[in-house]
Amino acid sequence: MGNLFNKSKIFIFLLWVYTNCFAQQETSQLDSINIAKGIEANLVTIKAEIKSATVSPTAYRLSLYPRNRPAEPYITKLFFPGEKLEIVIPENILNPDNLGNVAKLEPLGGDYDVQYRMFNGGKSKIDLHPFIVTYVSDIIKLNIVDQATGEPVSFGKIRITQSGDVLTTTMADSMGYTRVRVSVSRRIEDEVIMLINTNGLFPIWTESFIVPKGLSEKTVKLSKLSLLKGESIYSVITDLAPFRKGPENGSDVLFLLNEGEQLAISKVAGDRLYGRVRIYLEKQKSYNYSSGWILSKNVYLE
Repeated sequence: MGNLFNKSKIFIFLLWVYTNCFAQQETSQLDSINIAKGIEANLVTIKAEIKSATVSPTAYRLSLYPRNRPAEPYITKLFFPGEKLEIVIPENILNPDNLGNVAKLEPLGGDYDVQYRMFNGGKSKIDLHPFIVTYVSDIIKLNIVDQATGEPVSFGKIRITQSGDVLTTTMADSMGYTRVRVSVSRRIEDEVIMLINTNGLFPIWTESFIVPKGLSEKTVKLSKLSLLKGESIYSVITDLAPFRKGPENGSDVLFLLNEGEQLAISKVAGDRLYGRVRIYLEKQKSYNYSSGWILSKNVYLE
């Protein structure tokens, strides 16, 4: 009788052990499924586009990190030209603060500017503002103003060249301000020529100078042509328009004028006009007026 009782106790114990093990295994499997579903539901894809028409990095390193902890990146990944810039990370690791996350792009294989984009957390997909890859540059904080009034001159078009090669172009904002970036790949010790076109509001402004290294500031004061009695302002409408010493076709060419430059015209003879043009003399680094003739087809009355 005692043996039967003991056997019953052993059987009940084994049944209890088996039942608990099975229940734990089932619970673990359910927990694993739920965790997997939770992770899958909380993934976010961060996408970016690279614009680098004039440069050719060998690779790109993209890092994502919280803005308040730049030394603790969520992830860093290497991409090669032609690959899509996409990173998939758990949504809940992103900083919930406004613009609390930073994407840092490092172009490799040359002297390129490191690019940064701040972004908010999001669900499913985040599209970053495109990265524009450029060489490391010296920067001129440029202000353009009216010399007579001191008021800003809006939306002037700026072009910087060196030995005929265009280094950069940009446009001032409504307050006459812009940051002009000049690549350090230029000949650092040689002068550049800055040209500002205000679409006829002022004569084209030109100056040659050596760009300071790093960050610098420059204020350009524009002035209108000083008209004499009987003169009218005309603007050149084509590039390389001959400005001649005399009205004859074979007369010596004093200058070749470009679109946007202005003349003070005082005489009209058929299809030829006589007047003065304000020319920047690079060697003297000053403006002088020169008189001559230009064909009427190359100008229009302002």
